[in-house]
Amino acid sequence: MKLKLLTTTAACTAVLLAGLVAPASAAVPAATPSGVGVDIETKSPEEVLAYWTPERMKRALAAPERLPSVPAGNVKSERAFAGTSAAEAEHVTASADAVQPAAGAASSTLSTVSSSVSAQAAAAADIAVAQDVPASTSIPNVVVGKLFYTEPDGSPGACSASVIVSDTANTIWTAAHCVHLGDGSGDAGWFSNFQFIPGYKDGQEPWGVWVADREYAPTEWLEEGDSEESDMAAVVLSPSDTYGNIQDNIGALGYQFGSVTDYDEAFTVGYPGEGYNRTDMDGEQMMYCFGNTEDASSLNPLDDRLKMDCDMGKGASGGPMFIGALSSNPQIVGANSHYESDATTDERLDDDLFSSTHDANAVAVINAVNDSA
Repeated sequence: MKLKLLTTTAACTAVLLAGLVAPASAAVPAATPSGVGVDIETKSPEEVLAYWTPERMKRALAAPERLPSVPAGNVKSERAFAGTSAAEAEHVTASADAVQPAAGAASSTLSTVSSSVSAQAAAAADIAVAQDVPASTSIPNVVVGKLFYTEPDGSPGACSASVIVSDTANTIWTAAHCVHLGDGSGDAGWFSNFQFIPGYKDGQEPWGVWVADREYAPTEWLEEGDSEESDMAAVVLSPSDTYGNIQDNIGALGYQFGSVTDYDEAFTVGYPGEGYNRTDMDGEQMMYCFGNTEDASSLNPLDDRLKMDCDMGKGASGGPMFIGALSSNPQIVGANSHYESDATTDERLDDDLFSSTHDANAVAVINAVNDSA
């Protein structure tokens, strides 16, 4: 059995860019804490927007994707379990509530949860077959979006991401494999030309376009590509000329990071280009699953990955797993990372969708972002 990452690209229509952004800050962020790497963008926002021509956007959604895998019998937590007790494992926590958009901002989002999504979710104990998120001005449609980027070899690609509360007021949360190769290549492994489109749907940009100023990821990912404990990242965006800070304009999901794995009434949202036993996904439509998260490996106390029943696949990478939407305080508890596949056939085994453990590494990343503000 292998763990498969969910980076994707899938067929789409051409997209025209909209929403100019202010020049990237010339200030270099304060030194990041131990265990977190940072990459500073060198292109101006205008250069990044010019880079994303309609043809490149099509290639980002349709090109073959990079899909690293890890043999299930050789994962870090299983190796560690042989000589480490659960009491010896370090667990760090951090939390923040969701925030509303500032008064007078272009949209009102978190105050009214999307009635169609919430009503459908509340009426069902579990939605494992991903459903479309209807176009709306409420969560999760506004604060979740598509993240476009260029890999080091020049290949364009796309993931999912969501606005997360931070002191910068301009940060999105995603998977580490959406920002860096995770192969020990250091600075050479960082992706570039990041562009985030919140609420993206069928080539439309309802809330404008933001580009990246810098990216943060755990050094554990940069050096080892560890999908169990370090597949999460933050991208700090440049303010938009039109909309200002993204958090002020459309709000942001809060977060709850720690060793807890079992949550009720959880959503996972993303832009899948394919799925388990699905042929109707193209990466153009935001989709969601609803249900409970659980411990990915109850027999291994050091494996605190989150698992949900959800058939979304490639392209959903980096999309948030979050709780609290039905009580108007949505908080990220994980990010879509990988699924399990057969080591011989490479076929996906089931509809389980996994997030890396969101404790010490996730806390270190969000703290690095807040310290840079």
